[in-house]
Amino acid sequence: MADSMIPYSFIPGTKAKAGEVNANFIALADAIENNRQAATGDIEELNETLETKADKTELITSHTVTDAGTDLNNYKTDGTYIFSSLYTPYNIPKGASGVLIVTGLENSAVKQIWFCDGDNPEIYTRKFENYAWGSWYSHCGVTAYSNPGYYRLPNGLIIQWGYGVNPNVTYPIAYSTISCPVFGKVGCDFSRERSDTGFEKLYLTGMVVYSGGIMYSIDYIVIGF
Repeated sequence: MADSMIPYSFIPGTKAKAGEVNANFIALADAIENNRQAATGDIEELNETLETKADKTELITSHTVTDAGTDLNNYKTDGTYIFSSLYTPYNIPKGASGVLIVTGLENSAVKQIWFCDGDNPEIYTRKFENYAWGSWYSHCGVTAYSNPGYYRLPNGLIIQWGYGVNPNVTYPIAYSTISCPVFGKVGCDFSRERSDTGFEKLYLTGMVVYSGGIMYSIDYIVIGF
């Protein structure tokens, strides 16, 4: 019988030789033993793979981190990692707790996404390229309810503001393509020849407002990319 696990085949109704029958039994036993060893090898290989994991419970549960002093720079394996304020990691972009999502391949490019805690969480991302982590980049959520402050939308639009600030303004974050500011002067003068006010200089990083009359400060809002 070609390609069979036993060396001899028999024609029904004929008498088989004892040696051939014994050879068939021996071949069948060898095949069973080989299959058992192969299965055992697969199981051992799987167990070895599991042992390489830092925490085998993370294979079937959420990655809740319960170790103090961990560093987000070391998280390059795909997964979702939950951090409470009891175990605040190093190199966190903001806050004391949140959720980290890691995607990508360590040998090419790894991306981290950090979700701050809260009802309207800020979201940050950064990449690991050329053997180094880049800076955290805010994508949405209010980055600061301060003065001045800014809000970055998911599509890249940035809204920034300031009130009662110096007319020589540096934005909280720089624009990369275009900025469109609008301002109001705080302070007035009844002399018309001294009332001229406008932009003296405009940059992607800020602006300078000048007035021929009284100007204590300005309130502004600017949008751009």
